[in-house]
Amino acid sequence: MKPQYTFPDRNRNEERHDRKPKNTPIERTSTTIAAVVLATVCVAWVVVALIHPTSLTNDDAPMWMVVHIAQLVFAPIIALGILALLKGVEGPAVTVARGAAVFWAAWFSAYDAVAGIATGILIGGDARAAGEYLYAHDLITGLGWVAPVMWLLVVIPAGLALLASRPKVTCFALFVSAMVFTHAGPPAAVGFAALAVAMWTGLAMGDHSEPGRSR
Repeated sequence: MKPQYTFPDRNRNEERHDRKPKNTPIERTSTTIAAVVLATVCVAWVVVALIHPTSLTNDDAPMWMVVHIAQLVFAPIIALGILALLKGVEGPAVTVARGAAVFWAAWFSAYDAVAGIATGILIGGDARAAGEYLYAHDLITGLGWVAPVMWLLVVIPAGLALLASRPKVTCFALFVSAMVFTHAGPPAAVGFAALAVAMWTGLAMGDHSEPGRSR
């Protein structure tokens, strides 16, 4: 007797390969919630950037403290939002953006804690000379330069990496959010407003059914 061979159904295999992973309703809901939270944080940072004192006087010390404590809370949330935007996308640009997001949160938080909160405590406690010395220290100045550079290494590669898999408005908004590197004032407020748009459109409106690979 001749041995009998069974052959897989080619059409069934092709049909299996053609299936695209789709987000479940629970995943879509959680992504939308994340988009709302992240966009809200960005809008809150718009307000913080606009009320950020331009100088630290005894009268400005309370507001100075409020602003920098808020930023200490916002920074890691924004870094997590960038990582969420880049979920499912791979490539050299994404690697740079992910690494820079982590370093930006760390360096910005260090700068914010020392140059913002610590100096506010000293000057608010009538130790102005110590506060001014701390603010002008070379290490603090260095932190103040590293954090903005890290931010540019976050949003520019991220915007380029997402061109193929997210709405174009998301990428454009990420590029505009480079203005966040100014840290405070109207330019930073514009940057955070753009980042709110990027978070909302990239997470709530983006197509996450087919992960992409950046070039």
